Amino acid sequence: MPAPARAKETPIEALPLEERIRRRAYELYVERGDQSDSELDDWLQAEEEVLQTQEQPSPTKADVFISALDLERWAAHWSQER
Repeated sequence: MPAPARAKETPIEALPLEERIRRRAYELYVERGDQSDSELDDWLQAEEEVLQTQEQPSPTKADVFISALDLERWAAHWSQER
């Protein structure tokens, strides 16, 4: 018997703003080791991050390629100085 079809996950960018913030706040909570008492801080940080990414255009393939070249040059320069 074939496995049941999985529902396609909605891309994070397509979710409502509050849901994206909620998910990022939960990620921050988990990253801190599931410790309570910082829920507001997690929410505010998540809100700032999500709103920042919303304001900035997504990088193009050319931007990513340039970044990779810059990283390669930096790594070569750094290894020569060691």
